[in-house]
Amino acid sequence: MLVVSACSSVEETTEPVNLLYILTDEMRYDTSEPYGNLQIKTPHLNQLGTEALVFERAYVSQPVCSPARSTILTGLYPHVTGVTTNNIPLSDSLKVLPGYLSEEYVSSYIGKWHLGKELDVRNGFDERISTEDGYTSADTTIFSDYHHWLLDRGYQPDNKKAKIFSRGFCNRLPYEHTKSKYTELKALEFIDNNKDKPFALYLSFLEPHTPNFGPFDDLHDPESIVLDSTYGEYVPKSEPLRHQLIRNHQNKPKDVDFLKREMAKYWGLVHQVDLSVGVLVNRLRELGLYDNTIIVFTSEHGKMMGKFGLDPKRVMYDESARVPLFLKMPQQKEAQKIAYPVSQIDLVPTILDLMGKSDKAGHLHGKSLVPYLDKSYAGNVFIQWHPNSNQDFRYPNCPEPNEEDVCHLAKQQKIRTIVTPNGWKLCQAVDEDDLSQLFALQEDSEEINNLYYRDNHRHVRDSLRLLISDWQFKVRDPHLVQNAF
Repeated sequence: MLVVSACSSVEETTEPVNLLYILTDEMRYDTSEPYGNLQIKTPHLNQLGTEALVFERAYVSQPVCSPARSTILTGLYPHVTGVTTNNIPLSDSLKVLPGYLSEEYVSSYIGKWHLGKELDVRNGFDERISTEDGYTSADTTIFSDYHHWLLDRGYQPDNKKAKIFSRGFCNRLPYEHTKSKYTELKALEFIDNNKDKPFALYLSFLEPHTPNFGPFDDLHDPESIVLDSTYGEYVPKSEPLRHQLIRNHQNKPKDVDFLKREMAKYWGLVHQVDLSVGVLVNRLRELGLYDNTIIVFTSEHGKMMGKFGLDPKRVMYDESARVPLFLKMPQQKEAQKIAYPVSQIDLVPTILDLMGKSDKAGHLHGKSLVPYLDKSYAGNVFIQWHPNSNQDFRYPNCPEPNEEDVCHLAKQQKIRTIVTPNGWKLCQAVDEDDLSQLFALQEDSEEINNLYYRDNHRHVRDSLRLLISDWQFKVRDPHLVQNAF
């Protein structure tokens, strides 16, 4: 097998290339030293950043769990996978990355799935090890592999009605019994058992997803954490009504001291994953597999953590839609930072390229980034938002003086976003039933100033709308931006 790269720091090899794909949940981009955070304790990600490609501006396809996961596995946008909101099953007819590999490869998916039935689906993986008891089918007598592992260690489910271990219960366990540690242990077993075969191993950590506490709550000092002025009570002008509805639904305090304590605990959960990264990379080195293994580290989306008074994801701000992305290539000899924006839609074709494979049918939406690694890349990034069907139930509080029908339309608004290499970001409300947003990221990295409705930026706005429309035509997005021409 021949791996060809345009990057001069990578050597060619004829050996089969392994894949270790590490996916986290709700992990913001600014959670390690390579992304500018010098306080958080992530020594193993920091080390990986000295040996891998670090994509400084990586974005998800949609800033919420299931749609982002569908893209990560298939290389297709959510409107094509059909997984446009959470808990929609990923169709068995859709090919995931291991399906492109030859039969000599052995594959495994360990951890959170969140694409329909959690416990029994494989979608082309040879092995599936589950950690979540939620998102299951009507059969409530079946529990996750992690559930049975905890039973073997003498624990009893805290949720007596559903007979499951709640996430809160699991997060309070000693570190050696947490989900992250279990995922790590099962990954080590897989690597050890398949060290003489080419493999593709996907690990899906729940951490640092809520609940926002764990074994390392006290590792970081909240008083040393600096939050900028956009955290807490700060509300930007000309913001979408949808954001107000999300904020009104939250019941957490917004004072900065509370947010610092929350951030410290959140960093503790990131540290928990970092420990597993160190163990797994070390095992690859011990077995002589490190140089011939692709390592991907990324997250399905970020989290606002109190910026603009918003806690969750589900919005287009960078804290929600931008994620860490490390890519260690086979035989890579030196690190490289990539400054241009990229999308997770490009990960499947990029990995296939590095493994000597390709999308012969040409149906993938992204493109391999390998030819662009030693030069600048002028591609745009596109992000989608499709509302859940239960938006009215989830956000019942309509702020005055808005009428209920206006709030309903805002909750149901689809959004299409473009991020350009020269720093423009347009978040277009498809049906214009809510406000759109335009940011000049190079001058306004905090995304405070919405330029969309300013006459002196009309030309930029309209040209970006046309780019979104052209992209929608190419990927057959049925939810077209209105009046794009």
